Amino acid sequence: MTTSLRVLFVEDNPDDKVLIERELRRGGFEVRSERVQTAEELRRALERGGWDIILSDYCLPGFDAPSALGVLHQSGQDIPLIVVSGSVGEWEGVEVMKAGARDYFPKTLLTRLPAAVSRELEEARLRHERVRAEGDRALLARAGEVLALSLDFQETADRVARLAVPELADWCALYVPQEGRGLRVVALAHEEPARVASGFESDRLYPLDPDAPSGPARAWRTGEAQLVADVPPARLEVLARSPDHLRRMLELGLRSVIHVPLVGRTGSLGVMTLGTTEGRPRFSQQDLTVSQELARRAALALENARLYHESQEAIRLRDEFLAVAAHELRTPLTTLGLQLGTLVQRARRETSSDMPERLERGLRQVRRLGTLVEMLLDVSRLATGELPLALESVDLGEVVDEVLERFEAEALAVGCAVRLETASGVIGQWDRIRVEQVVSAVLANAFKFGPRQPVEVRVGRGERTARVVVEDRGIGIPEEQLERIFERFGRAVSSRSYGGLGLGLYLARRVAEAHGGRVWAEQRPGGGARFTLELPLEPPRAKEDEA
Repeated sequence: MTTSLRVLFVEDNPDDKVLIERELRRGGFEVRSERVQTAEELRRALERGGWDIILSDYCLPGFDAPSALGVLHQSGQDIPLIVVSGSVGEWEGVEVMKAGARDYFPKTLLTRLPAAVSRELEEARLRHERVRAEGDRALLARAGEVLALSLDFQETADRVARLAVPELADWCALYVPQEGRGLRVVALAHEEPARVASGFESDRLYPLDPDAPSGPARAWRTGEAQLVADVPPARLEVLARSPDHLRRMLELGLRSVIHVPLVGRTGSLGVMTLGTTEGRPRFSQQDLTVSQELARRAALALENARLYHESQEAIRLRDEFLAVAAHELRTPLTTLGLQLGTLVQRARRETSSDMPERLERGLRQVRRLGTLVEMLLDVSRLATGELPLALESVDLGEVVDEVLERFEAEALAVGCAVRLETASGVIGQWDRIRVEQVVSAVLANAFKFGPRQPVEVRVGRGERTARVVVEDRGIGIPEEQLERIFERFGRAVSSRSYGGLGLGLYLARRVAEAHGGRVWAEQRPGGGARFTLELPLEPPRAKEDEA
């Protein structure tokens, strides 16, 4: 059985080339060769690539083996070079091997050459495999890092395409199904931007045939990877739909192609296509294995990006619905509240029955519904980054007094005695309604989770800040939940045991932050919880003032 061997001769004597080839054929090699005599000829031959071994005379007119080794090293290629010369002595042989030659032979001992060539080919193969394995590991490791940087689908697709070029391929395209349009290119990578633009234009003009017997469409339909080790022009002629289409495909210069389906946890997401051009070895089975592993990681990243986009879209639609629903509910609730308020006043004047009390309970429930509707509106505003403040001079003690007055009936209903300590003159520039909202949220929390227990409220001031502290002796808050309760829909207990939307404290923190302040919770010594609202006495400076 013969072994194909591509030999690059650095030799000025054609007869010596014939002798060496004859000896190699006797050793079982099927030789294809080229002879060069100068550094420039050697450089051009190396650029064309594809050589298995270089056999060099030691001394040529104007050129020699050490100079040939220098050209080889400059090319960056790992090709074994053996010196075969009639003039090389032991000293020259040792020196040239120190310079990088793999072996040296006098032309009188050519019978040993085939064995030496076989040995060097095997060692080169092992070196290439080690380098390739290290490169593949580095590529896949980098893929894990790069693909975790973004949850945007298009950005992730672009990163996937750029990962493979030029380490693994000269071309990389990602095809994704688009409704009513079949598989379309969403990302394309090549070292030349002009060729990327041309590739997108070709995809626009000549979309993939969904029933094509090979290529990305086949990989998408079957879910199986495909390695096309050789892409002859005749194959492209069969696939072309017009002379212009054929011209565009030939301009890609593809020598071999790999098509790998992108399969995630929920099914197929698309296809990754890799291609090599002239100057790079054709794809092998090892390339297919690496491509499949890269595609697996890419599919997971793309699926995560798609799921994130879908979840963000669902959140947007939910917030949009909440905003619309809240606006629709606000008008009838306002009207109902006014009507009930009028009836309460009239009933107190005209009757001595329990009608006023019943109307008062109904009015409280309408107000409660109104508060929930305002919460929904605030959540929708925060989703767009907006929480407008109407700053004015506000006495914090008066605000807390008014809120406690509104909560008087609720405090009696749950059996909570309220003790208030208020410092005088705690005045700052705040949004009165928003501050009432924060105080109401922490008070409602105290009454809900500390029934039949006293609640202490303190209003004070420091040098630059004002504080409202609300302490209860209720069930308390676990240490690990002290921050979570301020998240949107965050809870420290089951919603089945305690009602509510899980929005009050979330909005309280956002309101405090909008004022340049903060609100936080602590475990109260002896049981229960302590909530603190801290607000700056002076309003936060505008961004332009800070600049």
